[in-house]
Amino acid sequence: MPSTILKDLNMKSFSKKHIRKWLRIIHRDLGYFLVGITLVYAVSGIILNHKKVSKDPAYKTISFKNNIEKSLTTSEIELFFFKNVDNITLKKILPGENNQYQLIFEGGIGSYEPETGQLFYEIYQRKPLIFFINKLHYNQKKHWTIPADFFSIGLIFLTLSGLFMVRGKNGFQNRGIWFITGGIILVLIYIWI
Repeated sequence: MPSTILKDLNMKSFSKKHIRKWLRIIHRDLGYFLVGITLVYAVSGIILNHKKVSKDPAYKTISFKNNIEKSLTTSEIELFFFKNVDNITLKKILPGENNQYQLIFEGGIGSYEPETGQLFYEIYQRKPLIFFINKLHYNQKKHWTIPADFFSIGLIFLTLSGLFMVRGKNGFQNRGIWFITGGIILVLIYIWI
């Protein structure tokens, strides 16, 4: 008698209805848990998809172009920056091509043409939030590999469990198979293009 009850319990615990119930519970709670990481990857993915070839989206560029006095020496250029430019640190002045000076700033570069007096520089300022989420996206943050792998495994589970949660005409075997096929075809098209 106890063995038949145990057998019935085992059969009930592995019934399709019971499995679907647990898939829904785990799918729901895992989905809630992964919301934050999903937003990080989604937002940084959009930013990286639309980045320009030569510009890092984690930085904003502040450009300055003007004419100042002609024929300044390196010490006069340093003095000009000390007196006239706030919040920018000039680190080095190097001789460049065509009698130009190459200017090295903390967080930027520039040039000065003694013949024309033309001064140009760009300063690159970090956008803290975008910088941080891009580092996570590229797995450049220390100890991020384990959460990133957990996230990937979680996405695989969410994808596969979602296939079996809905029954009937909107389920995997009827409607779902067409959407899955469409998604696979889309990926294949981009592989072959």
